[in-house]
Amino acid sequence: MDLFIDTHTHTVASGHGSTDTITDLARAAKERGIRLLAVTDHSPSIQESARESYFRALRFCEPVRYGVRLLYGTEADVTDTNGTLGMSDEVLALMDLVIASLHPPCFHPSDRETNTLALVNAVKSGRVDIVGHPDDEKYPLDLPTLVDVCKEYGTMVELNNSSLAPDGYRGNAKPLDTQLLKLCKEKKVYVSLGSDSHGRTGVGDFRYCLELIRECSFPEELIVNTSPSLFSSLLKPHREARKQLVR
Repeated sequence: MDLFIDTHTHTVASGHGSTDTITDLARAAKERGIRLLAVTDHSPSIQESARESYFRALRFCEPVRYGVRLLYGTEADVTDTNGTLGMSDEVLALMDLVIASLHPPCFHPSDRETNTLALVNAVKSGRVDIVGHPDDEKYPLDLPTLVDVCKEYGTMVELNNSSLAPDGYRGNAKPLDTQLLKLCKEKKVYVSLGSDSHGRTGVGDFRYCLELIRECSFPEELIVNTSPSLFSSLLKPHREARKQLVR
């Protein structure tokens, strides 16, 4: 399987000890055969992440570096059960793509119903392209309900390589991801493989995702990383929905 896209990466702007820039990530992507790279730094709702001024400035950055097409987006925190995202609507409208995720600094882990409600309402806003790492043991979820809503709103479900790594910090993600892949296969929901690389080291690394994909016999046609044109078409309606909020 040829994978041309990494849908989830972070630069120095996200904190977490990384010192690598967008240029560093683009160079690594070129070396690893990635043609389309999504730079998705944490939203300003995480204290150590960049402020909104950084995300405003991204629209002036080069769209191509080292022959790699760049999408400038964010991994936005879901901050409450209303599905509020950790960035203003004005700046969200500037993003090429938006991943919605749950992180402890912004949404305290709760029961299955509460965690699910937060993500479901974020998806129902129409502004979310990808649900990020829904395999975190800290956040039990009603996975069938989440996948159903993603199907309805054309939102991708992420299979996160960092979650599946042996030293991953989200607990035992494999059983949850196995269930997610089964549901996505049944309901024909698109899955995005994200390295979740903080810095250049893990860019384009999907080794653990691919192991599970093979184990689950998950269909290649539902994996967006194989087709830049498919991926771009799935982003379009959510990007328009974000822009509509500020018109």
